[in-house]
Amino acid sequence: MTITARDDSPRLHGKRLLVELSHAIERFALAGPPGEPLVVIAMFQKLSYFLREVEVYRAIAASGAVTIVGLAEDLPPTLPPGVRHALVGADDPLAREWSVTVLGPHGGATLAAVDQETVATGAGSLEGGRQFLGQWSFRRDDAYRQVLRLRSQLPLPPDTVAAVDRVLGAVVAVPEPRAQAWWDAPLRFLADRVQTADRARLGAEERLTDVLEEGTDRDPRTGLHTVAFLDRWTRGLGEGTLPIGLCLLRVVGVAEVRTRHGLRAEIAALQGVADSVRDMLGDVDRVVRTGQEDFLAVLPSWSPDDVLRFGEQACHRLGDLARQYPFVKLPGVAAATVTRARPLPIRRLELQVATQLSVNA
Repeated sequence: MTITARDDSPRLHGKRLLVELSHAIERFALAGPPGEPLVVIAMFQKLSYFLREVEVYRAIAASGAVTIVGLAEDLPPTLPPGVRHALVGADDPLAREWSVTVLGPHGGATLAAVDQETVATGAGSLEGGRQFLGQWSFRRDDAYRQVLRLRSQLPLPPDTVAAVDRVLGAVVAVPEPRAQAWWDAPLRFLADRVQTADRARLGAEERLTDVLEEGTDRDPRTGLHTVAFLDRWTRGLGEGTLPIGLCLLRVVGVAEVRTRHGLRAEIAALQGVADSVRDMLGDVDRVVRTGQEDFLAVLPSWSPDDVLRFGEQACHRLGDLARQYPFVKLPGVAAATVTRARPLPIRRLELQVATQLSVNA
């Protein structure tokens, strides 16, 4: 067996591993020696994520720890007694940070990761597939550096800074705990096992999705996804987090093809619509049939310019369908956006498409 040196380089982590590591560090805080000075700083991105863990932080604050929660929110939230808040703007780099740091004189632990605003291929949901680049450690010196960083970067009131400084003073008065490196091997082994299990879970989710898509998750005429799939796939997404490109494509006249030209023509036309957009998609992108003539491309992590180009190219390809069987013109009108809003602003895109059609009528 080869023993390697400590690896401090950031790694790409899935959400599930970060959840488990965060819980372990929170339990580390709760297990601290009674009465010992302790500071806990956690960056949660959004209040909705903190509310899932509120009881743990209520207990941490009740133990006497200086407890600070960082959030990318506009208004101060109502928090449990003893839990202090630090608000950052949506454009602040800290708004993308997921971190938990615990520091006391006799130990420390930290996890710090940055939202990459990407989704893992094969994830059963967008929220569950989010990816973060970061590091973690159960060494006091690493936790000390993280507390110093957050103390300098967060907008903290003077009384909170003074409380943090009292803990920092107590920490430097005690020598660095010995044998911390000994803890690394089993902890990293457990983390690797969790990550391996998470990859296996993603594979199982992907296989389950394939089974579900044979039923209500697929439109039988086009093979595209349905609204039922969209609801499941986007469930739990936090407001203001993952940017999602949306392009609503209205294919004018496709709903009347069957009446005018028969079932075979309708199937051919719908397949032509589906084929027009399918090869423009990446591994995590999806197209959902949201109405008889409406097709919504959901494009996580796409830039605004790329989403606009997607809409233009899709409309151009629809214009070429008239050259194929059943030789029916099916003009396309598109409305596009990149959003962090939840729920997704689909209704706004529908109104934009309707406005374009009325102007061009």
